[in-house]
Amino acid sequence: MQDKFDKITIRTFSNWMANNFTHKQISEEFQNVNIKDITEGQVNKQDRVYNSLLARQDNDGCGNNILNLIQTVISPRRYGDEMDFEKQLRQLNEMLSYEGIEIGTDGKAFKVNKAKTVSEAKGRAVKVKQKVHGLSIHSDIIPYCEEQYLKENYFHAILEITKSVAEKLRTKSGYTTDGSELVENCFGLGGDKRPMLAFNALLSLSEESEHKGFSNFIKGFFSMYRNPTAHSPKISENYQLEEMSEVLVVATIIHNKLDKTFKTGYK
Repeated sequence: MQDKFDKITIRTFSNWMANNFTHKQISEEFQNVNIKDITEGQVNKQDRVYNSLLARQDNDGCGNNILNLIQTVISPRRYGDEMDFEKQLRQLNEMLSYEGIEIGTDGKAFKVNKAKTVSEAKGRAVKVKQKVHGLSIHSDIIPYCEEQYLKENYFHAILEITKSVAEKLRTKSGYTTDGSELVENCFGLGGDKRPMLAFNALLSLSEESEHKGFSNFIKGFFSMYRNPTAHSPKISENYQLEEMSEVLVVATIIHNKLDKTFKTGYK
């Protein structure tokens, strides 16, 4: 049996539902889970949902039917867009964390420890995923972008992810430059110039070609994702979230490769 939900949680959920469902859809969802609409459409959507849920909970003496409604409206089968589903799931989990409840990606509820602070609730709901498209996110990236991700500020999260790559290059090399200049300082190879950092022995043309390719890859990474005109805050949130996921994958590839680099003895 589900304990009664706090009135604040019911109000927050009512506001969420009002923002995502029409009056007609609310009527359909109530019918699906056998919740009586006690307002008969005489009030706004927020109050309509709130009053009906509170009355049902008082009548039941528990929150079973409210939880049933929550699981119904967040069922993944309702969503054709994965990012939209994940966004709505984050919002619901943030409000439910105070009740000691979390909804999984299968739309089913399970018990967790109750959140006691706003930061804890947000942290549980939108903590940067440890996997993106099946690839583990490098641990050195997360401290740079997690705060911005928690605030759903994907524009700045992208910039912070690129900073994580630059900082690792500076840490490994001792150079204080940035961007393409920093990459050239670390990996520049050609003529009599030998690189300070390498991830292979550079004993063949093939190895040198691979080394140069990786160097150009990092330069391209900085060029693409540190260009402010290409990442205007006016771009839609969904686009920014999708692009941030892309940057996480590319940055992880670079970090993994940088972990294998070594100092050649040249500078």
